[in-house]
Amino acid sequence: MALHAGIEIDDSCVRIAVLDVSSKQTVLVDYIESAIDGETAAERVDSLTEILKTNLGEGDRVGVEVASALPTRLMTLRDFSVPFTKDEVIQKTIRYESEGHIPGVVIDDLIIDYIKCSEDKASSHLLIGAIKKESIQAHLNLFEGSGLDPMQVEIDSTALATAFHVSHPELRTGRTLLVDMESGNTTFVLLEEGRIMRLRSTSNHMKLMAKQSLPAPEPSAVNSESDGEVANKDTSPLNEEFSQLFEEGEKPEFVEDPMEELAIAVVSDEEFDQLQVPGMKKVVQVEADPEDMLDRLITEIQRTFAGYWLRDPIDRIMVSGKVSKELSVADRLSEEFEVTAQHLRVCDSIESSVGLDKVDRCNESGAIAVGLALGAAGQGLTNFDLRKEEFRYERRFAKLIPSLIMLGFILCMSSIALLIDSHREGQLRKSEYETVRTNQLEVYRARFGEDPATRGKGGGSIFNAAEREIMALKGGSSGNNKARIDEYVPILELFEDITKGVSAARPEIYPEWTNIDLNGLKRSENKSIVSLRVLDATQANSAAGALAASTKFFRIEDDLKSDGEKKKLTLNLFLLQSVAGGKRR
Repeated sequence: MALHAGIEIDDSCVRIAVLDVSSKQTVLVDYIESAIDGETAAERVDSLTEILKTNLGEGDRVGVEVASALPTRLMTLRDFSVPFTKDEVIQKTIRYESEGHIPGVVIDDLIIDYIKCSEDKASSHLLIGAIKKESIQAHLNLFEGSGLDPMQVEIDSTALATAFHVSHPELRTGRTLLVDMESGNTTFVLLEEGRIMRLRSTSNHMKLMAKQSLPAPEPSAVNSESDGEVANKDTSPLNEEFSQLFEEGEKPEFVEDPMEELAIAVVSDEEFDQLQVPGMKKVVQVEADPEDMLDRLITEIQRTFAGYWLRDPIDRIMVSGKVSKELSVADRLSEEFEVTAQHLRVCDSIESSVGLDKVDRCNESGAIAVGLALGAAGQGLTNFDLRKEEFRYERRFAKLIPSLIMLGFILCMSSIALLIDSHREGQLRKSEYETVRTNQLEVYRARFGEDPATRGKGGGSIFNAAEREIMALKGGSSGNNKARIDEYVPILELFEDITKGVSAARPEIYPEWTNIDLNGLKRSENKSIVSLRVLDATQANSAAGALAASTKFFRIEDDLKSDGEKKKLTLNLFLLQSVAGGKRR
């Protein structure tokens, strides 16, 4: 399986979508939605870590590729045109081009990426996003205890756009407004002909009257010191990380306009005083009437997208998030703006291997998590990724390079050792061959009084040379020659028997053959000797047994003696009486 997971972390809840993405289909493997528990920042970090380890750190999910998201509200967004169309040129110049649009900040302290909204022959219209590097670091630090390392870090709005783009290909034309509303955050995305034109994200500090906006037992945490007086502030490093993760008050001073910091749910000064410090500490949410929340949502949409509405009407509105469902946001927006509005069901167009309850929950609240998983699998609508410069993701292959180098070195040394061993074995075999051939040559000289003709016309092995000599004797007319035939025919056969037996007697670990003495065949004792060196008695038994099994004419007696580091094995071959008493043809 090619598993990819999208992880959305808001101020009180973590949502995880696990997808199996292949060239043929996309399958929802799991969807998890779990509250982040704890009173202190450290406790909430531990809670988040445990959730991630439990769901992504065990079994077949170990090593899964993950992507995560930061809230769009932490970004500073700008749109402008550049006189380039090629992405490689834009990538090289975007920091320089952005400097004039983001005053009052050191540009080197920011991570900047862009979305290409449109282009013509000579220029491109861009939507750029800038965020402090410390916010990226704080976000990545949240994953350290879980053993996970997000391969890319998007923003929730681009992930939402991907989820819509993949799940509803039939709706890519025209203009679409996406609205994702959860207890901690509301995200807006305007799409035109399949391209992102505008993004917006705001904090929600209110919960529905007499209802919890999330299934989590803990109220939502709000990370904005600007939302009220700070109470019991936790200055630990962990709290700082979470503060930077969810805190609008920690945004750079270069906001687009004051409206960018307005929450959808506007609260009174008295209600502000009830809010606690941001981070992973719990906050007191202010109850709000559903109709009031809807009114404020509509006002926010009108403020953000009024200019677009005047130029061209919106063709459709797609809403997601549990709060949006509880408020029946789709029905109210359809009535208010006189366009088709419906709930975004991202799982209806993909296969699923989980129960209907998880599919329903994913359709309800998992759009951003699904979009992140699709992005990790290479199906993102944009290439927006905040893991740049010193935060650039070290791909799995790159992480393996040191191990691969070491493995290559080991393999190289193993190959050299193998070559050396093969060379030694080759030399040993060559030595054995020369020993056998020398012994054959001595027997031939003892019988025929000359060296065999083994080269040139009629050449070949020493055995073939002996056979030719005997055949020549068989063709002679003198009595002496006839007598010599009877003498040499059995010797030839015995010679063949031993030499073939020696070849057959080689065990898996080749012994070192030192001598084969066949001269005894012409003496009265009718004995021959085969000498070799072996490593141990097991190898000696192997060699003696193999030779005994192959010979037809000899009885084998073995004599094993120590010979330095190796053992010297002497095999005494006694000619069988049935052979010694007669003549074999």
